[in-house]
Amino acid sequence: MTPYPEGQNERLLERLNQQLRFTQEIINAIPTPVFYQDRVGHYIGCNRAFELFFGVTQHELISRSLRGVNPMQPCELHEKMDRECLDSNQSCRYEASLVNAGGQDIDVIVTKAPYLADKGKSGGIVGTFTDITERKQSERILQQMQGQIIQQEKMASIGQLAAGVAHEINNPMGFITSNLTSLGKYAAKLDEYIAALLQSLGSCPHHPGMAEIDALRQKLKVDYIISDICELVNESLDGANRVRRIVQDLKSFSRVDQTECCRTNLNEALETTINIAWNELKYIATLERNFGEIPEILCYPQQLNQVFLNLLVNAAQAMKKQGNIIVRTWGGNDKVFVSVEDTGKGMPEHVRKCVFEPFFTTKEVGKGTGLGLSISADIVRKHGGTITVESQAGVGTTFTVMLPVKSPLK
Repeated sequence: MTPYPEGQNERLLERLNQQLRFTQEIINAIPTPVFYQDRVGHYIGCNRAFELFFGVTQHELISRSLRGVNPMQPCELHEKMDRECLDSNQSCRYEASLVNAGGQDIDVIVTKAPYLADKGKSGGIVGTFTDITERKQSERILQQMQGQIIQQEKMASIGQLAAGVAHEINNPMGFITSNLTSLGKYAAKLDEYIAALLQSLGSCPHHPGMAEIDALRQKLKVDYIISDICELVNESLDGANRVRRIVQDLKSFSRVDQTECCRTNLNEALETTINIAWNELKYIATLERNFGEIPEILCYPQQLNQVFLNLLVNAAQAMKKQGNIIVRTWGGNDKVFVSVEDTGKGMPEHVRKCVFEPFFTTKEVGKGTGLGLSISADIVRKHGGTITVESQAGVGTTFTVMLPVKSPLK
């Protein structure tokens, strides 16, 4: 081998070092984090954006990597994608959440690709990631807004349907009640007339048809029928009045004629909502009302009815066996409070912290959208109030709604 002239080795080495520094400066100029690893996952370099993101220098990164400490957690996910990238010899792209130097969770898209080393073999992986936190937040907000719109449209449709059904039921119930009332009056008159006939016949004990009439009277159980008619009519009237009350509660709950704010007594709103939810509650819980003296508040009644319905149904669904639901109201300091307490299965702390997040649900797929409590919280906040939850696994849960008497609504 012909040796290089004196000094040429040094010049070549200097040029090589210059080229390496130039290449590093180019990589440092890239605004997104860049990193590169060898085949076994050890970091062998990164750019300045990567150092700033994790708050670690390149030297510290390489040192930590050699000790098995990876700043990209959870390491299982990233190591799995590394293997897939190397095995397929193709780039890969996936979403992840990384913790930056400030301790914040940042949503990112990670892109990795294999690079070639000696003899065309894969030498390791070069990767980068892009911050998509704002985009993900926008997507979540958009999903939440879409969910709210769907829920509001559904409630509006249910309200219109309920109002229509209530109107259709009210018409026949009107004449049923009227006819039952008239029937009761007629029965009373017939009873009076039959009593007069029997008294008249009783004054003629030797009347030739008296024995036949008395036998027929006993055979047909006339005395029992006369007494039972009045009871049947009264029971039917009571049932008809209950149907009318249910219809009235349905109309009050839907409030299709009250889309604007109005002054409302929450005790009355709760009573209406309890009647609507009663079929969901009566078989699995004993419901206790503890209503206090509270002032009226300015609100959207239909929206608050939706909040209370969600809380009552959730309380019922939390029951593994027969339990208790306690609904309380009280006031003070220009505020009104409503609490719904149940003796259901309760929630562990990590679940309790997430119950108001959109699309969070512990129910089986198809049995819950995870929007009920999120929308309820938005409705309460819209009214200038707060909703809080206290829960203990295996003991029960209490939701408390606070609403100001002097509402910010207009």
